[in-house]
Amino acid sequence: MALSGSQREGDWTRLVVPVAVLVASVAACSVMPPAGASARTAVCQPHGADALVGRAASAPIVEQARMASRSQAVRLVMPGEAEPQVGQIDRLTLFLDEGGLITRATCG
Repeated sequence: MALSGSQREGDWTRLVVPVAVLVASVAACSVMPPAGASARTAVCQPHGADALVGRAASAPIVEQARMASRSQAVRLVMPGEAEPQVGQIDRLTLFLDEGGLITRATCG
């Protein structure tokens, strides 16, 4: 039995629509960075802040340490505070002494 042109067209349409839906759903599931975020996640590099060890942890110095370490955030740890848990690869942790001087820099 031969198929007419309209029957062949109907078969083609029945195949194209599910494939198009599948392609669109896969594209919708891809991970996209948040608006305004860089495509590459920042990873803290603590050695960048080593030059600031011994300096007072003023706002400009803390910001300079953040930028030098390429981190997105900074946590200040005062003497007697619990050691922070490592986990945020984009956070610089500055440890301070009783006088507010930076004693060491780590990431996490």
